[in-house]
Amino acid sequence: MLSRTHLVFSLFVGLLLIQSVSNPIIFLIAVLISTFLPDLDSYTSKFGKRFFSRVLTAFTKHRGVMHSLLFLGVFYFLFYFYFPSISLGFLVGYGTHLLGDLVTKQGLRLFYPFKFRIHGFLKTGGKIESFLFLFFGIFDLFLIFKLIFEVYL
Repeated sequence: MLSRTHLVFSLFVGLLLIQSVSNPIIFLIAVLISTFLPDLDSYTSKFGKRFFSRVLTAFTKHRGVMHSLLFLGVFYFLFYFYFPSISLGFLVGYGTHLLGDLVTKQGLRLFYPFKFRIHGFLKTGGKIESFLFLFFGIFDLFLIFKLIFEVYL
């Protein structure tokens, strides 16, 4: 899945949950940042072109350990105990990224270190993904306007 689709999907889920968190701004920032973290292990991602991720790619393969429930669980619990204010945002952003990649034809080794992959039907960058980008983008705008009108009216 392309980074833009990850972004609008994560934002959509974050906006649906925003009223159930104590600090909505920190929550949304954590959601939006963490949705890009799984792709740090890829040279072709927007953030994978940075120096830090070049070092990381020497030790990991794309859609390997960083695209697994193991990685998500370990880091969620670390954040939960050491940075509780961002833990839920991290879980939502990272989790929606994994869910988005899970439905692609490339699939994921979600239960890393086990070798089997779970594959979906979506072609990365294809017409269905473009539709999903538009769909979630429109609903993001709707939810943002709804939140603004609830606050100011």
